[in-house]
Amino acid sequence: MAGKIQYNGLDVVKLLLAVTVAMRHMIQIFYPVESKWRLVIGAWLSNLAVPVFFIIAGFFLFGKVDEKSADGGQSVILRYCGRILRMYLLWSVIYLPIDYSNWYHSQERDVKATIIHYIQSFVFSSTTVQLWYLPALLTACFVVWLGFRAGLKLWQLLLAGGLLFIAGCIGDNWYFNEQLPHRMYLLLMEYVRYFMTMRNGIFYGCFFVALGLWFSRTRIRISFRCAAAGFVVSMMLMLYEVIRCSNTNMVLSSAPAAFFLFSAASQVRGKEFKLYPRLRAMSEWIYLSHVYFFYLYAQTARWNPLPPTKKGITISIFGPMFAFAWGMTVLSERKSFRWLKKMI
Repeated sequence: MAGKIQYNGLDVVKLLLAVTVAMRHMIQIFYPVESKWRLVIGAWLSNLAVPVFFIIAGFFLFGKVDEKSADGGQSVILRYCGRILRMYLLWSVIYLPIDYSNWYHSQERDVKATIIHYIQSFVFSSTTVQLWYLPALLTACFVVWLGFRAGLKLWQLLLAGGLLFIAGCIGDNWYFNEQLPHRMYLLLMEYVRYFMTMRNGIFYGCFFVALGLWFSRTRIRISFRCAAAGFVVSMMLMLYEVIRCSNTNMVLSSAPAAFFLFSAASQVRGKEFKLYPRLRAMSEWIYLSHVYFFYLYAQTARWNPLPPTKKGITISIFGPMFAFAWGMTVLSERKSFRWLKKMI
């Protein structure tokens, strides 16, 4: 079972990628339009994060699923999906003050329209920029498990998920979707009108979660050197794609890059230190909480001794954020604060 082995390389990679997501969102808000970091991190490196997160989640989840059990692994899946749903509900409530503040200071003061939009966002995307990953993960894991339980082969799940991912990449990026036939483009706009985005569990998550399932079942292994070389080549292709196609969300070449990165990182075991589980927990805290530190900085900027430069802003945000993530991780190890683990 995958969960019985400590994958220290994945813990490190997960933390680094969570940081790139936080940096992406910080750059989008606080950095000037001409900043090179909007390309390097905002459009390139950070787009590797979610695909890898999906693969890791699928790998560990389906490593615990025994399809030969009496319920076909249903109890494991339902328990996992229930946990993700609770996290989504909890963090959506935690972000309500920010949601209210954004609405209060916006031009849109129609309460009814705001409530309808909030509900639509909550169901089909998320109300806060990074939380969309949670319902997407829940949906993808459940759909892949349903297909697997129904008897679909791994290659069939990967093929179906891959086609959905390609469709999502085309529909999510104006460079591609504006080249669609007119009727297909109108159909896409009608879809977006109701479902808001293709960055969800169906079009984005299914392929990568199925890839995690494949990793948990296959005996095929790529050597570390080959995986590392494949990762470097894929990242160069990914850089070309984001420049050539102005692609900043769902990136086609993130698929091979995520595949090779997971292949390489999962082979890095090392010694079992307490640090690695802490890094894993920190990645969760950073990913889920980082938007609050943007607002903390914005509200305290007038008293901040650091200049409002890119370096000053980054230190002012990431310093408290890392301290918070480390503090919550260490605190949750104490018996009286173990309830904190239910938040991540």
